[in-house]
Amino acid sequence: MSFEPQNSLQIVQLLQQMEDYSRKNAAPLPMEERIKSLWSGIGFRIAKHKFVVPMGFVREIMKYPSTSQVPGSKDWVRGIANVRGNLLPVFDLQGFLGKKTTPIRRETRVLSIAKDKLSAGLIVDEIYGMKYFDQTHFDAKMGHDVKWKNYFSGGYELDGENWVVFNMQQLVESREFLNVAN
Repeated sequence: MSFEPQNSLQIVQLLQQMEDYSRKNAAPLPMEERIKSLWSGIGFRIAKHKFVVPMGFVREIMKYPSTSQVPGSKDWVRGIANVRGNLLPVFDLQGFLGKKTTPIRRETRVLSIAKDKLSAGLIVDEIYGMKYFDQTHFDAKMGHDVKWKNYFSGGYELDGENWVVFNMQQLVESREFLNVAN
């Protein structure tokens, strides 16, 4: 559109034409989106059950380390590992929860957790990395069998799968967990 205005009326008309053209050809404004409040944690598996644990408890994730047996300890105590010069007690989380012990496979990992002065390595079948959940989809009733109920705090459904929030605080405060002697 080429146009040289002669007077102020033509300038106003030109501006009006430009405005009309812009309105007709402008991209629509994006829809207003609700900002989701996300909860995140480390996803892991014990047997067929999927769990998440808040990041604040996890110090590191490692392959199953070489361990030394602890005489007189319960069968779910796998031993003590030397991790970069620090002694780390290693526990079989599945064995502690009353199930059979975890077979050590290529995908088996140890969640190194720390809370106050307690540090421990928890054997899990597999790690799924960071998981993000919309907090509005939290289900306080989600969980697994009765024996485990003290160690979960609800959960989330994501892509058709249930992810139970594993309550590490409850675990590390549990007398059952702290009493490792036979």
